[in-house]
Amino acid sequence: MTDDAAHPTAPTTSPRERRRARPWIVATAAVLLGAGVVSGAAYGWSVFAQARFTVANQQSVQVAHALTDVSDQRGAAIDKAKVTTSAVDSFVAQPHTGYVSAAALDALKKADNDLHSASNDLTYAPEEVTPVPSRPSDLWPLTVIRELLLIRTSTDGEVALLKSRAAELAAMKTAQKEIGTAGTAVYGEVKAHAEATMKAAVDATYESRIGLTHALAGASGSVSFSGMGLPAIISASDAVAASEAAGQAAKQDPAYPAHAAIEAYARSIAHGVNLDFQWHQVVGGYGTGWYSGTTMYHEGDGGWATIDLNFDTVDGWSRGDVDAKALITHEVGHSQVVRPECRTLFTGPVFNSDDEMWATAWAISMGFDDEGSGIQAYGRPSDQQIATAGQCR
Repeated sequence: MTDDAAHPTAPTTSPRERRRARPWIVATAAVLLGAGVVSGAAYGWSVFAQARFTVANQQSVQVAHALTDVSDQRGAAIDKAKVTTSAVDSFVAQPHTGYVSAAALDALKKADNDLHSASNDLTYAPEEVTPVPSRPSDLWPLTVIRELLLIRTSTDGEVALLKSRAAELAAMKTAQKEIGTAGTAVYGEVKAHAEATMKAAVDATYESRIGLTHALAGASGSVSFSGMGLPAIISASDAVAASEAAGQAAKQDPAYPAHAAIEAYARSIAHGVNLDFQWHQVVGGYGTGWYSGTTMYHEGDGGWATIDLNFDTVDGWSRGDVDAKALITHEVGHSQVVRPECRTLFTGPVFNSDDEMWATAWAISMGFDDEGSGIQAYGRPSDQQIATAGQCR
């Protein structure tokens, strides 16, 4: 046995054997690296797919909200158009000679036709928005792509519908604006005519002029073709014109001088209460052989009243009969309760709103302690009542 055999050495790997070992080590590393790449790619695809779905979902929601809003506005505009065209159609169909120029009326008709064209074929259609998923049903590429395309197609359809309805809404708004402009011009002409009619109406009744004042106030600040709008102004203007014509014609009545004298006397003791007068053969059921009158009073509009007298009262006035004058004073007394300083006396405990006793006491306080003051019909008031009514002077 040699020394080499007695002292063996550890096995060693030859250079060739070392070279064979490296491919195994590299292959192991490659497998581990490949698994990481696949895992990273899957994760990256998942993040990408979710991001695309999130964007698509947000876009779809935004479009859906915009479409719902425009659809609702469009529906309201359709309803408004129906109301507007109905009112304007009715207005332009009426005669407006003397109130509105042909040019102003033609402009209104054109605007009305434009609104008809923009709205007649439309109906309100609330938008039923289909919910859009916020994530894909799975992460297979074909599934993700297919579902994204479906969302995109749906969104594109809603965008197209949004644009269409927005255009219809804009057309109706434009036509409504045209009607507003044309209506303002018409209103200006109608108002000017009404004010001129009022100014010229020196013989029209206070009641008719109050009606026109209310109509003008009711239409102030807005143009309406129905209700208390332009038709009301025209109607009230016609009423004032008719009242003025009647007042002018009344001056041709042989009894006019007596009527005018009675009216002047009544107004001279009315303390500013506006008085209208009517004349009839029979008033309150009493005609020939009786002095009779009635009074309807109103607290609003500055305080006013309408006094109706029968023809015999006019005849008695013309003959100088004190009872006729006393009755006229009694009727003026009714009107005095619209005055604030007299209203509390009338409604207080002395009269308790007794119209006839008040008017009788007031006539007596004016110096007419006669049968015609109301004593014959209602009895004589107490001294306290006469004194209280006398405070309304």
